[in-house]
Amino acid sequence: MTTRPTGTSRHESAVREGIPFVVAATLIATVAATWRRWAGWAGLVFTVWVAWFFRDPDRECPAVEGTLYSPADGLVTAVDEVDSSWHLTGRATRVVIFLSPLDVHVNRAPVNADLVARRQEPGRALPAFLVAGAGENARQLLGFNARMPHPSPGNDSAVPIVVVQIVGFLVRRIVTWRWPGETVRAGDRLGMLRFGSRTDLLAPAGTVEVLVRPGNRVVGGITPVARFIRH
Repeated sequence: MTTRPTGTSRHESAVREGIPFVVAATLIATVAATWRRWAGWAGLVFTVWVAWFFRDPDRECPAVEGTLYSPADGLVTAVDEVDSSWHLTGRATRVVIFLSPLDVHVNRAPVNADLVARRQEPGRALPAFLVAGAGENARQLLGFNARMPHPSPGNDSAVPIVVVQIVGFLVRRIVTWRWPGETVRAGDRLGMLRFGSRTDLLAPAGTVEVLVRPGNRVVGGITPVARFIRH
């Protein structure tokens, strides 16, 4: 389900990930054009869409202290509380983001943090927009320790944050670019999901104020979705 690309540039990895798909789509379009002209045009449109799907725009995250940014582009479909038993234990505030095939599919770090854990869970591949049904889908969980700012200097505390990458009906591969032991900055690229999927952001309940609601569109690494509550 998960692959780890080689090379030194994570940005280039996103482009390389799409090359086999673009080549295959181009070959299909070429063959289709020899059969029917309209089929060739349809194949060309499909090839352009495939190339566009693997876009990976550069972004400058505002990185305001104490703010959690969206880990993905897409539509917020749920904001709720759930039980969490991995890395973040107990009740968790969850923001659910659905990525359609038209969205950028590069996931990004929601906050400055240490990536300390990674876990894969096998499962099904139900439509990712089904909040309840997608709970059975295969997924990858990334566990971070973020710093919660404290009014008194030197008293900041580590807060467990989890980003859940969930496969959908069309997605069968999660490409990972960050691994436990690395430190990330808000907006850094974490990996890529293919062809429609879902990304969840979890924080300990009672530690954050959610800034978005279902129906909002968000942009990975740009849109603030929550902020830590200062006690």
